[in-house]
Amino acid sequence: MNTRTLGETAKVVTLRNNIIPESGDLVNALSAINSYLESKYQKEEFSGAVLVSKNNEILFNAGIGIANREHQIKCTHETKFRIGSITKQFTSMAIMMLSEQGFLSEGDRLAKFFPLCPYGESITIHHLLTHTSGIPNITQLQDFKKLMKEYTPLHISIELIMKLPLDFQPGSQFRYSNSGYLLLAYLIEMITGQSYEEFLIENIFSPLSMNSSGPDKYKEIILQRASGYEFDHKIGIVNSDFIDMSIASGGGNLLSTTEDLYKWELALTSNTLVSNKAMQRLFTDYGFGYGYGWFVKDELIYNKALKSVYHGGGIVGFKNRITRYLDEHVCIIVLNNLSTTDVDDVTNNITKLIFQ
Repeated sequence: MNTRTLGETAKVVTLRNNIIPESGDLVNALSAINSYLESKYQKEEFSGAVLVSKNNEILFNAGIGIANREHQIKCTHETKFRIGSITKQFTSMAIMMLSEQGFLSEGDRLAKFFPLCPYGESITIHHLLTHTSGIPNITQLQDFKKLMKEYTPLHISIELIMKLPLDFQPGSQFRYSNSGYLLLAYLIEMITGQSYEEFLIENIFSPLSMNSSGPDKYKEIILQRASGYEFDHKIGIVNSDFIDMSIASGGGNLLSTTEDLYKWELALTSNTLVSNKAMQRLFTDYGFGYGYGWFVKDELIYNKALKSVYHGGGIVGFKNRITRYLDEHVCIIVLNNLSTTDVDDVTNNITKLIFQ
């Protein structure tokens, strides 16, 4: 298929032999995805990269839009995007790995690791993983907009979080909170003696050859890193506000590419990093439509019930989503450097084209 995107020639391949799928219906669906994304880009409603895979084969992997508007650098399948809260998947996997190695249990109370925590006896690691701890989101701090522009070591973030009163009794409600994943990142550091990022690189990214994934540090020269953009109704597309990503450690500070996240998908389908039992704990709905770092949902597509696990990733200048349809072995990865993009809608439309 020789359709062309604004970013690059669309890669429509199978993993084994680099040929276009023989199914005419599938080729038509992939062509329709390509046209749909270009249309969204032309309306300034999308800019990024998309990968679709089925049965461990890449069907579609293309960049559509602009990675850096000032230098007119196009998005490609190798462009590195801030993935925001998709980061939580890697934090929860790290916790599962440490659990299987006997360093902790999801039922452990925070007091075991944080003896000075004022609510350490009532909150467990499970509560942190499932956003049921009652700890307020760090974004609720009065001076958060100032804080996000400064380098904030993880231990300082933890000190600030622990000064906040709980929003509700642990375990009684679900309320999305980045604070829990900051605590999990700090817990990983305490147990391993490594930084959170070092642990991920050594135990997840390097073993999976995810060589384009890692922490987003603004001072470092990171090749093929996308810039983030917002939409101003008076001006149009503008540069996003600055953020020092240290404030998002454990919950949103990573960057990656569609191809690296596909390697992540392959690891999840093959239980490469942890046992099947541990993997099932990641994707279990614990009562609020959320597992460990993943939302869990039954979707109805063309009158067919599909079990999906997914997570969005919104952070200054970026809006992303990864969705896995477990029984159909379909994965849709949407990375995007325009914060006003409705990535849920983009994903839903791609899903309908794939399953039509």
